Amino acid sequence: MVIAQIAVSLVLLSAAGLLGQSLRNLEHQNFGFETQGRYIAWINPMLGNYKPEQMEPMFRQIDDSLLQIPGVRIVAPALYAPMTGDSWNNGVRIEGRPEPPAKEDTGSGFARVMPGFFEAIGAKIMLGRPITDQDTGATRKIAVVNQAFAKRFFPGQNPIGQHFGPGKIKYSGTYEIVGVTNDIRYMTYEYKKPVRPMYWLPEAQTVQWDDPAYQGGETWSQYLYNIVIWAPGNLPAVEERVRKALASVDPNLVLYGVDPYTKIVSADFQQENMIATLTTLFGALGLVLSAIGLYGVLAYLVERRTSEIGVRMALGADRGSVMGMVLGGAFWQVGIGLVLGLPAAIGAGKLMASQLFGVEPWDPVMLMLATLLLGLAALVASVLPAWRAASVQPMVALRTE
Repeated sequence: MVIAQIAVSLVLLSAAGLLGQSLRNLEHQNFGFETQGRYIAWINPMLGNYKPEQMEPMFRQIDDSLLQIPGVRIVAPALYAPMTGDSWNNGVRIEGRPEPPAKEDTGSGFARVMPGFFEAIGAKIMLGRPITDQDTGATRKIAVVNQAFAKRFFPGQNPIGQHFGPGKIKYSGTYEIVGVTNDIRYMTYEYKKPVRPMYWLPEAQTVQWDDPAYQGGETWSQYLYNIVIWAPGNLPAVEERVRKALASVDPNLVLYGVDPYTKIVSADFQQENMIATLTTLFGALGLVLSAIGLYGVLAYLVERRTSEIGVRMALGADRGSVMGMVLGGAFWQVGIGLVLGLPAAIGAGKLMASQLFGVEPWDPVMLMLATLLLGLAALVASVLPAWRAASVQPMVALRTE
């Protein structure tokens, strides 16, 4: 049982280490945007009976009102911000190109935003320019794309000035690309895969489509549900201040709450955090049970061999040799448990491969740390029985028979 407990403990400790490191890698990866000093205000303009044409002027008022809060630098409403759990997608058609094959992946995410959005989330414009106040309903329809979009649809080309549209070839000349931003991770899944193509449209611009389905999507996308607020430092009573500022614009505007962006991103890894925590708890429990089991077995063996130990010491055995005998018996069991547990731990890591991010299924460092931890626990559990054995008085031991 002790050998089995040690083997299982090694598997659990190794798995806990792999999952813990994977969680740290997930939470500290490069998302392509900044979360520190940022907040997300969750609103629902659909509940205010606003018309689509009222949205852009109202969001400008919201920007002005929120910027009056001390410490707020930039405010940028968006259809949805990165990693907030939403997703709007379209097929993409490029001007001057024929209809792509049916099996070709032409999908792209998109979001509608107000000027200042990329600055608010700390994204970088790699080429061209961002969306600005000069992009109005009276100017040409523009879009900013990410690097993944440029690589997918314009490999080896300059995407600035190129035209594209959603879904149908007849719409392929709708938007002109004016800027390319770095790849921003938007989705809360598929972290092992590269960032998908994405494009952003100005809230101030709308397109009149001749297809009712497209026109419906255009209308619904005017209602922005997130407000990104950049306020470096600790902004006190942020939700209360935001609520008051929005009420000054329109008391009917529904605000669900205001959350730090760091909290939102951390919540996206709640499941991974729970699995890592449970595995760690089971690993710690297995470690304790192994140590208790080993201690119990050794204490029992020392009690059974008291007379033998007395004879050995009467014949000249010193304390060191007696302790070595007991510890040797203990680590013989530990060694067998580790030999059985190592391949099992490697196999468990391979079974968990789909749950790991940035960690090899069998990490030699994790295996070594788990082995050392088990060895230390076994040493602690073995020292007391070994010390008791070495402290046996020969005459007292012989009288126990």
